[in-house]
Amino acid sequence: MLKHRWSILFFFLFFGFTTQAQCIPGGMVVVVNKSNSVESLSLAQLRKLILGDVRSWQDHKQASFVARDPSTKDFQCVLSSIVRQSVADYHRYVINAEFRGDEPMSIKVVDSDASAARAVSGLPGAFAVIEASSVSAVGTAVKVVRIDGKELGQPGYPL
Repeated sequence: MLKHRWSILFFFLFFGFTTQAQCIPGGMVVVVNKSNSVESLSLAQLRKLILGDVRSWQDHKQASFVARDPSTKDFQCVLSSIVRQSVADYHRYVINAEFRGDEPMSIKVVDSDASAARAVSGLPGAFAVIEASSVSAVGTAVKVVRIDGKELGQPGYPL
């Protein structure tokens, strides 16, 4: 039992202080529908979108989060690096939105980065966080946005 507790403590310490790039080799990128006018998001804005605290874009289109299955490493890295929550805490936060008087958040769960890109390309307000290595495979179906004014590969890129 004590060994199990140390394993859990190690897991939370390790994932609590890692960055996205350490979770996923090559890092992650945020993709939006090509019709979305956003070119750059701050990490704080991205966090609010994923949490559902911000529900629409500047042009008033509803923001829809396209996410990988919660059991995947990709989704867990998004939560630990950007949202700073565990899967269970995130699930509780989203569920409790109704109790706070908010509309339920729109989340579409997909099984791959390619599926995420297809979903984002078909929904005007959709966004997803996918592996950077998948960008070439999704082609021009979606638009990659800068984070904190930085593009993937630039010094200081946070994901």
